[in-house]
Amino acid sequence: MRTLRVILTVFVLYALTLGPASQVSGRLVVERATPEAVEVFTEDVAGFLNEPYDSRIEPFNYAMDAAMKRVEAHPKDLAPPYLLKRPYRLVSPYITERGRALAAAPLTGVAWPDHVRTPFTIIPAVRRVRHSRAELESVLDAVMPPGGDPRILSGYVDAERNRAVIEVNDVDLRLRRRLAREYGPDLIAVQWSPGTHLYLV
Repeated sequence: MRTLRVILTVFVLYALTLGPASQVSGRLVVERATPEAVEVFTEDVAGFLNEPYDSRIEPFNYAMDAAMKRVEAHPKDLAPPYLLKRPYRLVSPYITERGRALAAAPLTGVAWPDHVRTPFTIIPAVRRVRHSRAELESVLDAVMPPGGDPRILSGYVDAERNRAVIEVNDVDLRLRRRLAREYGPDLIAVQWSPGTHLYLV
């Protein structure tokens, strides 16, 4: 396990100094998923911090809020939405045929980019995916029980890749294999955040 940590640390240091990840991906893959083990990645924080603010995103932010409310109302038919840039568009993933109709419905409202009242109508791009919001949330609940693995710092849904993610400060092959065995290699991934600790308030 110690050897794996050393290898992972050297890989990330190399990637951050000599081979930065794509600005689009926002992440560095440390270990790719295999049929026996889930993916391990770390975030490309520099790319996120260097992203300039663009006021054109504001209508899409409002539309995202509305799309999220749809997902909360129909968690078995839909998966969480996400935004893509260059150009901006909102993607609404669906599971069922009922979900497809819900996901495709236009989103309307009023945004205030640069303090200017801006009515908008955004038609989402729909995408069929394998895992609903209900399924992804249930996986997180199962992987992160109270008093569970102390290495697990947090969990969230990676909407663009339609999977659950757990953030850990230490990872080994046994953890990757256990997650793949219980959930399959594509339903969950591990975000490695070395040096990060869980602080209880």
